[in-house]
Amino acid sequence: MNLHQGEQSESALVDREPALGDGVPDAALDAVAAILRALGETATSGAEAADQLEAWARHILVLAAPPGSLGVGSSERDWPGLGRHVVNHVRDDSEAASRSIGDLRDAVWLVLERLSQSIVGDAVSDASATSQLDRLRAAISSPAEELKATALETVQELSKILDQKHERQLALARDLGERVNVLNEELEDTRREADLDPLTRVCNRGVFQRELPRAMQICTLLEEPACLVLVDIDEFKQINDQHGHKSGDIALEALASALVRSFPRRADVVARLGGDEFAVIAPSTSALDGYRLASRLLDSLRTVGGSDSVNFTVSAGLAEALPAEDPDTWFARADRALYEAKAEGRDRVFIAAKEGQAEDLAVS
Repeated sequence: MNLHQGEQSESALVDREPALGDGVPDAALDAVAAILRALGETATSGAEAADQLEAWARHILVLAAPPGSLGVGSSERDWPGLGRHVVNHVRDDSEAASRSIGDLRDAVWLVLERLSQSIVGDAVSDASATSQLDRLRAAISSPAEELKATALETVQELSKILDQKHERQLALARDLGERVNVLNEELEDTRREADLDPLTRVCNRGVFQRELPRAMQICTLLEEPACLVLVDIDEFKQINDQHGHKSGDIALEALASALVRSFPRRADVVARLGGDEFAVIAPSTSALDGYRLASRLLDSLRTVGGSDSVNFTVSAGLAEALPAEDPDTWFARADRALYEAKAEGRDRVFIAAKEGQAEDLAVS
């Protein structure tokens, strides 16, 4: 029906007098009311339009007041008013449907844009996703029902593609996570390796310099004792000169092992400072306890020897941390005690006195 025909039909409905008057059969009235209610149920122009159609249906059935009246019932049915309302309703509903289809197309374009941005970059899903998106683009200009059906099918396929993409991303994330864990472990191993002396496998000088101030701080804060023991091999140069550097390395390894056995706690720090000089930081250890441990070290080396190829002895200087003492002073006192042990004949332990002198507690 063209526009001109629609105008003629509307004019005919408005101007025509009701031919049947009040003598319209009940079956016809029921049919008209059913049509009005059906129009209301399928209305796309809003709830108000459905309510007005329901009011007209009640007017036709029971002569209730028609919409727009003063609310008073009538003895005659307003067929011209009904005709005008139905024509206007159909026009409004058609316009609303057109707007809805336009909104649907706009929404489809927006979804296409977002999906395109989401899927781009995944080579596995690009081809199939692009095919589905192209199909949806082509359907935008199709009739509403065809567009709706195509959109539903396309969304289902795209959902599968996105789910597969998500699974691949999860698998990739898991793989990357495992690689990161491996790298972290390797990094941690590298850090531990960097803290170890490569020959003796005890801590190196860097660790000692880092841990000595910490031990002093803990000692001061907790008011607990702490001992620093410096140890070196007696006449180490002669071992290298007479037996070779290989024997010297064996002696260093043997001394490191003996130190770890003599100071076995996790809190004890055994470190090689360089050459044949070693140090032990022993927290929560008094001078007397440190002396016993150092004496045990000397006794073990004296009994079994340093290695299969060469026997050796060691000397040790020990200093207990003093209140408010700085790490350098603590180290200097232990170093003086070691010097005194060497000067007094080696193979003995000296304890640094509080005034900075060395007190001979050498073992015989």
